[in-house]
Amino acid sequence: MLAATQLFIACKNPSAQKTDGAKSAKPKQKISFKKVHGIAYTEVRREYSNRLGFNDAGYHLQPEWRVTFLSDDSVSIFSIVLQKFIKQEVIIDHDSVVNVAHSWLKVKQLSKDSMMFQVLYVRSQHIDNNSNIYMKLYSNDYIKNVLKTTPAELQRAPQRDSLFIQQKVKQSIVDINKAFAATEPVSMQSLSANVTIEKKELKRANVLTNEFVSDNYLSPEFTITIHKAYADFHEKMQLIVDEKGDLHFAKNLSVIYDDLDNRIKIMKKLVSGYLTYYIKTTPGKTLGMPHPSRIMVDVKGVND
Repeated sequence: MLAATQLFIACKNPSAQKTDGAKSAKPKQKISFKKVHGIAYTEVRREYSNRLGFNDAGYHLQPEWRVTFLSDDSVSIFSIVLQKFIKQEVIIDHDSVVNVAHSWLKVKQLSKDSMMFQVLYVRSQHIDNNSNIYMKLYSNDYIKNVLKTTPAELQRAPQRDSLFIQQKVKQSIVDINKAFAATEPVSMQSLSANVTIEKKELKRANVLTNEFVSDNYLSPEFTITIHKAYADFHEKMQLIVDEKGDLHFAKNLSVIYDDLDNRIKIMKKLVSGYLTYYIKTTPGKTLGMPHPSRIMVDVKGVND
């Protein structure tokens, strides 16, 4: 892992620098998971350095790891996609930097009761050590017998998250242009036999197409087909669904080469006409609070 370790240079503290007649500082030993081998842990909190589990766009850092270090080079980790534990590789790269199940982490705390990792990123074959995302895990034994609670209870959003979202909800209701992603995304239900709705749902991430499961709520996509329409048409647009479920045209997403103003007028009429009268729209929610959020719709009219 030469490319990764090249990133970690000597400490900038003058006392640790090599000088004439002075010995260079001893290299730090690589971390070991030996003292926690065989102990089952559950992630209870994932948050930014500001101690919030949400960012301004509404992205939620969800705690989801369940792991047991079998040795210093293997881990049993629960796969959400496969719904079972699978064995994955562990690489202890440099000092406290490790690769666990293809994720780069820095070990910040390690004991039989708890672990804390800092999430790292690889950019241009170098590890970026400046990430501000942290993962907190407790051993299952500690959760059950010391804290006397459950993982689900510990994973609940704390008050600081609720207050943050509450403030964002108020701001977005006053100004819908401040709409943000809803972790319980918008849903749409057809009220007519001539209108069909399909929602894009990703079951697993696809790095090659830059698609992730979180896109299901960060950028919900709907394909709406209207049969017996006044004419054949095909329009793509972004809408804002307010806290009441009302639809607002936000912007055009179709490729338009001419007559842009007229096409946008048509899109707005589609929203106030077909989409409003033939579809029941339920607003998105975060932490149980309905609020304005954005969706993408691909609307096809068929004059059949």
